[in-house]
Amino acid sequence: MPPAGRPLITSEFDQLFTTAKTERKAQIAERDRLYDERTKLLQAHYAGAVPLDLLKTEQDRIARQVAFLDSRIEASEIEYDQARAHLDDCLALAGNAHAIYMSIDDSLRRIANQAFFERLTVTDDDAIDAEPGVPFDTLFNPEVQATALARQERGGNGADQTGNVAGLNNDALVPPAGLEPATYGLEGRCSIH
Repeated sequence: MPPAGRPLITSEFDQLFTTAKTERKAQIAERDRLYDERTKLLQAHYAGAVPLDLLKTEQDRIARQVAFLDSRIEASEIEYDQARAHLDDCLALAGNAHAIYMSIDDSLRRIANQAFFERLTVTDDDAIDAEPGVPFDTLFNPEVQATALARQERGGNGADQTGNVAGLNNDALVPPAGLEPATYGLEGRCSIH
């Protein structure tokens, strides 16, 4: 990946992480509101204003909502530094893929192939068709690279109009639940240790 792509991707990552932090704060506030509602409901029951069957139904509803929010909050607690380090590892690998591949022995080339590619197919005429794996399918995408270069030439850092870039819009990169799916994919394939 050309150096121009790094600012585009890291800027998009930072923007998505900021959105996820805002979402997490809203989820915590909603969970706290439900805790207050549960306490008030119990106090109303003790005062004789809420019958036992309604108390049970409402407490069950609140418990389900709190459990759902707790799972979303827990899933969003990925540390920015750790996720960013994995992204930086992937970008470093993508930027030096050929040099890395040529500098390692055959036993490590198999591991490199598994990290970079979803599928490698040798055709009858000994040509190799390669299908990059996640996240390299986006990093090696010529359309993404062309957009990154165009933005660099315009002086942009990636914070503008990412919706028209394949794989770099908010819907495709990170679902509303937060960063966990994306970082899992990066963590499993890109760690350099």
